[in-house]
Amino acid sequence: MSARLHRRIQLAVSGVIAFALLLSAPHGYASPADEISATRKNAVKASARLDDLAATLELRNEEFLQVSEDLSTTRAQISETERNLDLALADENAASQQLSQRAVSMYRDGPLGFLDVFVGASDYQELITRLEFMRLVGQSDAALLIRVREARKRIDATQRTLETRRVELVALRERSGEKKSEVEQALEEQRAYLSSVNSRLKRLIADEKKRREEEAARQAARIAARLSGSSSPRGREFVASALGEPHPEAVTIARRYVNKTPYLWGGTTPRGFDCSGLVQYSYNRVGIPIPRTSRLQYRIGAFIPPDRLDLLAPGDLVFFGYGGNPGAVHHVGMYTGDGKMIHAPQAGQLVSQSSLLERISSRGDYVGACRP
Repeated sequence: MSARLHRRIQLAVSGVIAFALLLSAPHGYASPADEISATRKNAVKASARLDDLAATLELRNEEFLQVSEDLSTTRAQISETERNLDLALADENAASQQLSQRAVSMYRDGPLGFLDVFVGASDYQELITRLEFMRLVGQSDAALLIRVREARKRIDATQRTLETRRVELVALRERSGEKKSEVEQALEEQRAYLSSVNSRLKRLIADEKKRREEEAARQAARIAARLSGSSSPRGREFVASALGEPHPEAVTIARRYVNKTPYLWGGTTPRGFDCSGLVQYSYNRVGIPIPRTSRLQYRIGAFIPPDRLDLLAPGDLVFFGYGGNPGAVHHVGMYTGDGKMIHAPQAGQLVSQSSLLERISSRGDYVGACRP
């Protein structure tokens, strides 16, 4: 490429960039990036709210289960108390009957009985003893009846207390169930809201990605039009049918070192990379050996001329020559899509991802690509 043509391309591309920057200036409307950021924040808040509601529902479930268990226990206690009350009533009836029978017997047989006591006593002391015994028998029957009645009263009081507790627990369980239902409804509504926010976020991201891809394609077309007619390097002819499948898996390897690994002249390991060392290492890791230097790498695989940016695919190697000269290749990067590339820029910088299109526009030293 002649120096005059190179200067014309630089001037034309600079004008395109200036015009694009003018179009992208704010006009009082939120940019797509701002809208995506705001929606993402809403999604984070909605997700946090959903987690909080889920925790609240767990608490309400525990409360409901505890009340239900207490109610079940109280009902069992009421049933047991009812059985005890039935037994107490039976004992009371038996004691009453026994006392009644004793009274009837004494009423019916009293005189004879006392006569027997007097007649049968051998002396005064035995008479006193027999009379005391009869008195104690009567007192014992009466005391038994009193104890049974007192036990029945205690059981009856316990039953009333348990019944009151049962009524309270039924009401408490009903309120607990209502709270549980309210949280469940709020949880479902929050899930629906979060789903709608996430759907909107995905749509905005997809729209922005499409917009950027279209803009990148338009920019690439403009650049390609200005590069049209530039000659291919000697021995590097473009044959569209020779393009094989791209290797995006090499991009996956290279991404691991973005903003992490420093530039190191002659570096070929994750401790430090130079531009050609990074692409060689990434391709070696996916089982594709390529040469060490950028100039030798420029000669491998299928060639993609500078004006065919539309053919670039993730994994393709993009090259830059001093002054736009294909015979003076001095830098290589790996295309990642959307008009961007990963490369090891220069000393003092980290492996990074940057815009291939901006590099072409600003420096005009792009000399084509190859697909290993």
